[in-house]
Amino acid sequence: MPPVMFLALLGAIGVAGYRIFSRLGNPKSSRPHSAADAARTRDLGNLEWDEGAGVYRPSTKRDI
Repeated sequence: MPPVMFLALLGAIGVAGYRIFSRLGNPKSSRPHSAADAARTRDLGNLEWDEGAGVYRPSTKRDI
């Protein structure tokens, strides 16, 4: 029985190591994981105050 437990432990360590190294090599894994994180990293450009809603919104004027 101890050799089976040793092989199971060795397999679990191997799977964990594979997952860690695959995440380190994949630059896509560092992208935001939720919509709130994505909204924080998005550039909204110029903002203007919306009196009706009481919040800042992206400006509708475009500088070209």
